Amino acid sequence: MRRTYALLIAVVLSTAATTVLVLHALGITNTGVRLEFQTISKGAWSGHTSHAYYVIQDMEDWWCIWRQHQQIFVPPRPPPEIDFSTATVIAVFMGQCPTTGYSIEVEEIIDTGLTVVVKVEKVYPGKNCVVGEALTYPYHIVKTSKINKQVIFQTFERTVNCS
Repeated sequence: MRRTYALLIAVVLSTAATTVLVLHALGITNTGVRLEFQTISKGAWSGHTSHAYYVIQDMEDWWCIWRQHQQIFVPPRPPPEIDFSTATVIAVFMGQCPTTGYSIEVEEIIDTGLTVVVKVEKVYPGKNCVVGEALTYPYHIVKTSKINKQVIFQTFERTVNCS
């Protein structure tokens, strides 16, 4: 009987510990170290027309994504210099939106110890919002310290109330 009771306690504790580790790794526990970041570029028009999230760790990927982003501008700007030995670039693209009033933003980057969680907010115009009739392609590109862990994106959506 004692052996069964001890085994049951061990299973419960093991399950609890595993659950806490998984929640922590996913950033759900709201614990961890907040990483500083700087905006490289943010706006409503990009040549990158599809929804995508990127973790950019090298110059080749950086040039490729920046070139796609800049393809609608004449002349296109060259990519800002990034030292990828000490920095990582996070780029989030919302894709095509039917009007103005949409946005996407990297709100927070958290190092949980096991992973890095990038919290992204997507904003939509509400029913009564005055918007411009133009296709937009919102994006946000940021630079942070070098990330050598798995990156998990958590997306939150908010609709602006314009009543």
